[in-house]
Amino acid sequence: MGDATHAAVRAVHDALPPGRSQYFSHLDDGKLFEAAMARPGGETLILVGHSWGGEMAARVALRLGRAGRKVALLVTVDPVKRVLSHGFLGAVRECVQCWVNIRATGGGRRDHSNLVAAIGGPWGLRPKAYADRFIEAPFAHRDFAALLCYRQDGLESGWDIRGQDTVFGRQYPECRKRLHHTKIAPGW
Repeated sequence: MGDATHAAVRAVHDALPPGRSQYFSHLDDGKLFEAAMARPGGETLILVGHSWGGEMAARVALRLGRAGRKVALLVTVDPVKRVLSHGFLGAVRECVQCWVNIRATGGGRRDHSNLVAAIGGPWGLRPKAYADRFIEAPFAHRDFAALLCYRQDGLESGWDIRGQDTVFGRQYPECRKRLHHTKIAPGW
């Protein structure tokens, strides 16, 4: 399951414009932090993570925020972690300008990827009180691209929100307030 999920995440990454993004595994939090800190100060930071990578992206967003580099957009896609506190979620909330959390609700209990995620410790409904947008998508944990692109209630998906100022103004007014000074590159 892990290799298939990593391949799905990697395929989405590889579809992005060259030079605009970097891929890190869920074990590379130190490398991600270093790479983000090495970016020019005015550059927009967008972190997207799935499963353990979602938890890692949230941890790195927290570290970056505490180091003075606020993340413009954090997208956590069905993140997992064994121990999760409201203090951690609240601290992450303070270190990002906009947070989209996507929860997998499909596939059923016997779906292999959902079983693995359950062992990992799904965040479930806990981010709902902290994320700017909480999406419940009817796909299994392994369906990264489908989870990322799902449009709940006619609103933009976690993928759509990634780089269009009009999205922040139209569908996410709370994000617009925090992002009014941030320039997000068009065409992302």
